[in-house]
Amino acid sequence: MLAMAAPVAAQTAPAQNDGATLEEIVVTARRRSEALQDTPVAVTAFTAEALEARSVETLDNIARFTPNIRFDGAAALSGGNYNATVFIRGIGQNDFAIFSDPGVGFYVDGVYYARSIGGIMDAVDLASVEVLRGPQGTLFGKNTIGGAVLISTQRPTDDLSGRVELTTGRFDRLDVKGVVNVPLADGKVLTRLSVSSLNRDGYAKRLSDGQDMGDRNADSARLQITTNVTEDIDFHLVGDVTRAREHSAPNKLLAIAPAPGLTGVPFLVNYNNLVAPTRGVTAPNGQKTLNSSFLTDSPFTTWATGPNVNDLDLWGLAGTLTWNLGTVEAKSITAYRELQATFARDGDNTPFTYRETFNDDDQWQFSQEFQLSGDGMDGRFTWVGGVYYFTEEGTDNARADLAMGLWPPLGPALSPATLILNRIDNTSYAVFGQGNFKLTDDLSVTAGARWNRDKKWISVFNRRQRDQVVFTDVQRSGDWNAFTPKLGLEYKATSDAMLYASAGKGFKSGGYNARPLADASEVTQYEPETIWTYEVGAKTGWLDNRLIVNVAGYLSKYDNIQLTVNQTPRNFVANAAKGTIKGAELEVRAKPAKGLDFDLAVGYTDAQYDEVGTGLGPTQVLPITKAAKFVKTPKWTVSTGLQYTYAMGDGSTLSLRGDLSAYSKFYNDVANTELVAQSGYGIVNSRLTYTSPDDSWTLALFATNLTDRRYFVSGNASAAFGLAEASYGRPREWGVTLGAKF
Repeated sequence: MLAMAAPVAAQTAPAQNDGATLEEIVVTARRRSEALQDTPVAVTAFTAEALEARSVETLDNIARFTPNIRFDGAAALSGGNYNATVFIRGIGQNDFAIFSDPGVGFYVDGVYYARSIGGIMDAVDLASVEVLRGPQGTLFGKNTIGGAVLISTQRPTDDLSGRVELTTGRFDRLDVKGVVNVPLADGKVLTRLSVSSLNRDGYAKRLSDGQDMGDRNADSARLQITTNVTEDIDFHLVGDVTRAREHSAPNKLLAIAPAPGLTGVPFLVNYNNLVAPTRGVTAPNGQKTLNSSFLTDSPFTTWATGPNVNDLDLWGLAGTLTWNLGTVEAKSITAYRELQATFARDGDNTPFTYRETFNDDDQWQFSQEFQLSGDGMDGRFTWVGGVYYFTEEGTDNARADLAMGLWPPLGPALSPATLILNRIDNTSYAVFGQGNFKLTDDLSVTAGARWNRDKKWISVFNRRQRDQVVFTDVQRSGDWNAFTPKLGLEYKATSDAMLYASAGKGFKSGGYNARPLADASEVTQYEPETIWTYEVGAKTGWLDNRLIVNVAGYLSKYDNIQLTVNQTPRNFVANAAKGTIKGAELEVRAKPAKGLDFDLAVGYTDAQYDEVGTGLGPTQVLPITKAAKFVKTPKWTVSTGLQYTYAMGDGSTLSLRGDLSAYSKFYNDVANTELVAQSGYGIVNSRLTYTSPDDSWTLALFATNLTDRRYFVSGNASAAFGLAEASYGRPREWGVTLGAKF
């Protein structure tokens, strides 16, 4: 079992390169800058140039070029384009709710983003993106049990410069991006302003009212200021803001009961018998019921009505102070962030109000981290350590319009149509350290550990819409401690080959169920999940650095798995299982000839349940067996790309690139519902770029999803409500980008 961690470049060393060899890649996967080939971690990295060459517009696109990862938006049940679901090596979180923690951690310039809402970030003025696979509990802490994504923005430089970029394309696309870099105070203060406005019509249509879905209308700005306080002290301040005013993520009705796996009892049967005929709605087949004639022929059309909104406001401020103390460097990272998101979905996709949700969420967070790092013993010992504090508060003001109109004794005694107010107050503390010691010139050992304490408080308030009765008004609180060590061994077999083996632990915090169906007894507590991952790998260079082959293999023992069940009206999390995950990863970068670049990434994951338990309450029934497949976990992921750059006589260049990303079958829900399962598929992208002789302007033609492949980014099914729905990914698109810089 071998797996790997070769990339495409996080940062590129400034060494001279004649274009005939691969350039060195520098990453920060161990909280310090070091060459990728010397880093015993499974990490894939992309520079700004690599992201642009692959037409990466939002961060979820990086999954197309990284092994063993699913990174999707439009989280099931949400209707929010920006709501992310991320799984690495079969581990992640399929729920967007403000009380659900992600299983993959996101860090922007060293600042942790706690919520999956807003996780589909626009790739604007980025310096690099690193995807760390496997648990990162020692250096990065809680909720990195599956891995971590490290995002670095472009920093201010000491020259007066700027760039403007204009993109147009299908769906009346008009994107404008601009960057200006201005040194002040005789170069002692450096500033950088990045702005963008991204606009595109939706690629799906509501037949009932003609409104589109899946549009883009987002504006953002980021201002950075860097100053040398003294010769040894640097201070970096960054403020950012994003404002999006869009329609809901596209939703598509796939099936209505009776259909395989959908009974529709009791809600759909009773609704059609007692409520639907009184609503004044006529189905396309002339009947006054919610029936299969509402299914459309196109994946991008729906009969939905309901709220059609996907608004997002984000802003934050972060300050990083770096103090060089000689052999020791001290760093302080202080950050405050806020988000406000409003999103909705019509889950029945008809003019009836049968299965609709609406969320209005607010969250703020504050974090403080102090780091110390250094080396000693003539460079034989390197280390990093620190303390971390995090606190957040959030509110989810939501509405679930479910089977509206069903009243006892006409309908089921249990009517889930609910007004919801959930509030969270979470705090986390941590102390961590990791060191690497060279036993010999070629053999070294890495050891580290982190202690983390989480405190959580939640208030759950639910009121039935049918009679305004409050059936849940309760607060819960708890705390959990975690100790996550790591031990590794690295051997430099040759100057171009490094072998490593490691064992590390990760964990995801516990929490509380905040979607009760009957009463407060269902606000149950689930415990943290933990994982031990054992990994071996090799990072090798060949043919005078014209070929890099990195491989890794891993075995993970996964305990207290937090299974998220979203089968309305049953929506809950339970610690229900143990599992074993094993797999391998291969990444290859090659330069067969000058101007020609080739890359390949292959991932294999075999995930299975070893034990299956029961839910935490009488209504929390787990829909799995030991034979069930992990959610969002294709067995195979493959991506490959080929790029040729031709240098013309006048000094200009012409670059042509093509990429293929492919996935084997996977399931979009815990229950493995075939109606919302995604069969194997592939995506093809291409890009042709002309660069002027003086490198002052570029012109690019590109196409994404060139073969117009249809595929799900999320899916959900409810047997009780008799519906299955899905959100399709973007169809074929083309565009033209003109960029100029000074």
